Amino acid sequence: MIDETEREALSILELLVSQTFAECIPVSRDFSTLTTKHSIYAVRHRTDGLLYIGKSQNPRQRFAGGHKALVWCWLQRYDPEDVRITAYPLDYHQWATLSFELERLLIQATEPPFNVKIPMGE
Repeated sequence: MIDETEREALSILELLVSQTFAECIPVSRDFSTLTTKHSIYAVRHRTDGLLYIGKSQNPRQRFAGGHKALVWCWLQRYDPEDVRITAYPLDYHQWATLSFELERLLIQATEPPFNVKIPMGE
């Protein structure tokens, strides 16, 4: 049986992936069009789909300061025009009480390739 948090996570996932690629935010130097509000966000590729899911108190600042998903896009030799970001703003209650669980459920449900953890050397 699906609980309320799982239902909310699936609803957010539907919104993140149903947005057309053209509606997503292009990669830029300063990410000035990306929200500054608490959000669950997704990095998407034009043809390969969902690459990364994360959460941030300020996605614009998070991406402008550097992000591993963008580095991995560069290593995959993706054309920057083929990579975009979409975000789902969370209200204070969602952020404070559900953001970790929502992120976990979304990653678990979709297994985006860039969310894979890199094993640390011994």
